[in-house]
Amino acid sequence: MNKIRFILLMVAIGGLFFCEKARAVEAPEIHFSKGVVAFVEKDYRRAAEEFEEVVKLRPTDSKAYFYLGSCYFNLKDYPQAKSSLSKAATLDPELKTATKLLIDEMEGKPVERRIPAKKRWAISGKFGAEYDDNVVLNPSGVTTAISDQEDWRVILNLNLEYQPIREPLELATYYNFYQSRHGELTDYNLQGHTIGLYTSAKREPWKFRLQYSYDYYWLALARDDYLAVHTIIPTANLTLRKNKLTQFYYQFREKDYFQSTAGSTNQDAGNNMPGINQYLFFKNRSSLKLGYAYEDNDARGGNWDYLGHYILLAYNYPLTENLKLKLGFNYYPTRYKNVDTIYNQKREDDERSYSLSLSRKLNKSLNLSFAYTYVDNDSNIAEYTYSRNIYSLVTEFKF
Repeated sequence: MNKIRFILLMVAIGGLFFCEKARAVEAPEIHFSKGVVAFVEKDYRRAAEEFEEVVKLRPTDSKAYFYLGSCYFNLKDYPQAKSSLSKAATLDPELKTATKLLIDEMEGKPVERRIPAKKRWAISGKFGAEYDDNVVLNPSGVTTAISDQEDWRVILNLNLEYQPIREPLELATYYNFYQSRHGELTDYNLQGHTIGLYTSAKREPWKFRLQYSYDYYWLALARDDYLAVHTIIPTANLTLRKNKLTQFYYQFREKDYFQSTAGSTNQDAGNNMPGINQYLFFKNRSSLKLGYAYEDNDARGGNWDYLGHYILLAYNYPLTENLKLKLGFNYYPTRYKNVDTIYNQKREDDERSYSLSLSRKLNKSLNLSFAYTYVDNDSNIAEYTYSRNIYSLVTEFKF
């Protein structure tokens, strides 16, 4: 399948899942968002008016009926509350337990409110197809091989997590499996395994977390040993307001490339990266992330010693209840410390990447995502200058 046909197919499939008529969804979504804001502010009369508009325009919206019933419950209009809550439970059987609690309370029955126990096991991941017009190899964040060739690939990512302890300290262990399989460039097939654990604790307004992981990568169908990485990340989250979260972190990685050769080209390295992220959450359920990190890669070989800055911007916006848009921008300038022994000059790279994704919720466990990413790396050494376009259609799952 050539490049144009593949891209057209991806866009067509994405359009089938993501296109919705603006007039049909815009008004109920606006009313729903306004209703949620009013409900949180305990303005139940105004919230009820907004949810009444939602159910008029979208009479099968179980969540809107549940919110509407909850509004009338707080307004002590019990006949209206029972009617809306019963409708919500009919449309979505998973709401039966929650609606029964409210109805029992209205009828004066004894109510035992139980907080559902959190699952100790979690399974998540994704699988799908990607088209890449310039396949590269960079599992550690540094591009080590550029093919200058296009290809498609299938990807599989599986995450397993087990949480044996929740209080007073949270403790969890996890395993991640990654596999890519290319149609023609099989030398770029990558298989990765990650094992790790983390612990966290809260002391308002702070939350502290310490994480360790070990990654091991095999390359190509022959499963050649490629890379092993030890990573330690302490993190501190500060929440002073409900709509703002500041994250401080430090990441240390010890990278061991099995195919490195002795001398200036040896890529084995210790990598230090302190950083900060700022999250902003808005009333329309959108969010903004701003981030900065400083990177110092201390390699065994002088050609791979560098300093870098990592600047990121990400914006999430809910187009509808089940359709979300995400926009991203990364700027990653790196300056190498030593004169490259092959090209006889100090290397300077400026990498920019732009991304757009649409994610549609199919049910409580499955999402379908269509994404596009453009990467442009400008280097003073021509062999490291490249650009790539990546199109992906991926199913995400979580249980």
